[in-house]
Amino acid sequence: MPYADNNGIRIRYEVDGSGPPLVLHVGFAGWLENWADAGYVAALRETNRLVLLDPRGQGRSDGLPDPAAYAANKRVGDILAVLDAEGIDRAHFWGYSMGGHVGYALGRLAPGRVRSLILGGASPFAGYPRTAEGDAMMDSLRKGMAGLAAPWEAEFPDCRLSPGERERTLSSDAKALAAARLAHLTEPDLPEDAVATIRTPALLYVGTLDEPDLVERAARLMPNAAFVALAGLDHAQAFERSDQVLPLVRTFLTDVETSRTARS
Repeated sequence: MPYADNNGIRIRYEVDGSGPPLVLHVGFAGWLENWADAGYVAALRETNRLVLLDPRGQGRSDGLPDPAAYAANKRVGDILAVLDAEGIDRAHFWGYSMGGHVGYALGRLAPGRVRSLILGGASPFAGYPRTAEGDAMMDSLRKGMAGLAAPWEAEFPDCRLSPGERERTLSSDAKALAAARLAHLTEPDLPEDAVATIRTPALLYVGTLDEPDLVERAARLMPNAAFVALAGLDHAQAFERSDQVLPLVRTFLTDVETSRTARS
């Protein structure tokens, strides 16, 4: 398995398929295999060169027990390190949940490396900064990875962890994830004027049982963003239901590539 290096932090990644490059960035506590579990890799490998990565502190990538290691600019640096390792100048980027938060940062900090942004289940206006006190996820992580898996399965009964996903979750580094969670909680919301500077063509989507108003607010601010609310889906389902998400993404990517060809 290949690794990219970002200032001493090794980022594990995999490449599959051919076509315009598309980075797939999973959410908090996830592994890159989650995309295959949900059916995205099989559906997209014929049309795109998929670049999947384990975020720092997750999967088989390196992690540190220091919240400062998970700042947005460092996560963006990880993506750029992977692109550089593969000799990719510009790529489409698809991030879900935490991966969507990274996408907002990527659009602000490295717009020249991004063909488009697909941001699912993520808003830059979640009411941060917050404290770790009383945060349910932090409380679960203090009990180890089993403490995180149990409440997730209880809260989202329709989203059963597959045997492989459950095994991966239980083998994750709870201390690294706790540091990453604390970094997320204490990083302030993006100002509206910062969101408005993200001019990259973007598709923002979210389940109607998640936070559609906040995501739509971000889409309205971004000059080239479309917004889609997926009826009746919660946060977990808006990732797992690839049958509903893929048609939106395929249409969006085709439109972006068509416009790019016409301009050139």
